[in-house]
Amino acid sequence: MPIDTSEIERLAKILEHSGIASIEIEENGQSLKLVMEDTQPSVRPPSLVPTALPGDAAVIVKADVAGIFVAAHPWRAKPFVEPGQCIEAGAVVGLVKIGLLYAPVLSPATGFVDAIIAETGATVGYGSPIVSVQATA
Repeated sequence: MPIDTSEIERLAKILEHSGIASIEIEENGQSLKLVMEDTQPSVRPPSLVPTALPGDAAVIVKADVAGIFVAAHPWRAKPFVEPGQCIEAGAVVGLVKIGLLYAPVLSPATGFVDAIIAETGATVGYGSPIVSVQATA
């Protein structure tokens, strides 16, 4: 059964807005690999509005979808972030695996990673805490 072009367009739009550079899907003997040239999200999701109090404060990065938390890209051993690492708002701090797709978990604030709260392989739901970030101004 051929892959519907409208489905490919939908996946490309998801990649474009998520900031993920590529995706590869294999199903029923068929495979599809999409690679985006520009990895910067064109539109910031509403979840990127900082929820920190003024001054240095802890911000809890939460999952926007339900699935399985993954701290590192499936093709790499190194996690996206580690405690003590400085990150910018919009940085990918992990992925949530939903079936064959991976949704990025993005930090809403600039700061230092305090702790990785979710464990790799753990089932997370919408709003589950993933990472704690010590926000900076």
